[in-house]
Amino acid sequence: MFHIIRHSLTRRWVQSFSTLLSMAISVGILFALYMFYLGVSSGLETGTRRLGADILVVPADAWVEPEAVLFTGAPMNMYMDAGFAEIVSKIPGVRWVNAQFFTQSLNAECCSLASATRLIGFDRETDRLIPALLHSTRKSEIAPDEILIGAKIDGYSGLQALVLNSVFRVAAVLEPTGTSLDYSILMPIESARKLAKARENKYLRIYWERYGSPDHLISTLLVEVDEDHSKEEVARSIRSLRELKVIETTSVLKNIKTQMQSLFVILLGGGALAMISSILNLFARFFCMAWDRKGEWGLYRALGATRSDLRILIIGEAFSLGTGGALIGVLLGYGLYQAILTLLRNQKAFPFIEPSLSSEIAGILGTAVIFSVIGIISAWFPAYQSGKIEPSAAMGLEDID
Repeated sequence: MFHIIRHSLTRRWVQSFSTLLSMAISVGILFALYMFYLGVSSGLETGTRRLGADILVVPADAWVEPEAVLFTGAPMNMYMDAGFAEIVSKIPGVRWVNAQFFTQSLNAECCSLASATRLIGFDRETDRLIPALLHSTRKSEIAPDEILIGAKIDGYSGLQALVLNSVFRVAAVLEPTGTSLDYSILMPIESARKLAKARENKYLRIYWERYGSPDHLISTLLVEVDEDHSKEEVARSIRSLRELKVIETTSVLKNIKTQMQSLFVILLGGGALAMISSILNLFARFFCMAWDRKGEWGLYRALGATRSDLRILIIGEAFSLGTGGALIGVLLGYGLYQAILTLLRNQKAFPFIEPSLSSEIAGILGTAVIFSVIGIISAWFPAYQSGKIEPSAAMGLEDID
């Protein structure tokens, strides 16, 4: 029976190929969207939990995009007086404040990292983000000569990394967070300030000439607001300090979520139209079988095939096209997903965590099952009609090879 099904499909290879291709394209589009949607959804969910603050405060003269601060690891050299941490902490409604100091590595001989990377210094006494990040590791604190490596950082080897001619021990590699931490290196603030003053970091000297010694500077403030206070009110109070600029992380995430949802709706509409077109093509092909292949089926009946044999033949063709289109489409979709991811990875301006292997397998199996069922359903009418075929139908030989 398998040989007959294969012969029937290859004999009408133009129809088979066009049906298979249309299904593969529609499946590919939908599977790529499925994978990308999972990654963005996971990134938004995890990023919301891992940002560690309701409000991000930066210097007023810092010309930065909120998305670049929150979701990329690009070096950002912005500084303000460390005294602002205490001022902000006294604003009504502020639960706690974490100060961070930014510096950067260089992609020269002084560093083992592949490119210039944001180095984030944190205060080991007051920081509340690091203990949460270390929750899944065996570490409880970080020594001055230790660093935490972001999940998507390249260029270090083993348990050591060379940064500005200083060797650091890699305390842990962080799990993906969907935020800028994935592309950054975290270290105690005293170590970050020491690197900022290093000879190799000549690029930063202009900042120390302008702002003073890095020992008394910070780059950002992470602010968490009490539950019984309005975030907007606290943000407004911080804005009243003209030296500071406020980035409301929840608003940024909400805007990104809205933009992504709009994009997905548009892309999903295109994918749905392609899928409907391929399904109609499949239904049309098998719907016409009842009339176009009477001679062929009559010959099979004359040679001894039962009505059940004909139904298996027809359903087998439909199942082969449906399953084949789904599997080819999954491969095309995965390639499309990787291509889109490669293009967007350079931007890094949105939260994204690659889907787990189990999610990918679930998508593959689900797609194969759905389109296999569609193929079987499309074959129902011709399979039903085949039961009415008599051996005398073989007299019409125009369809018999």
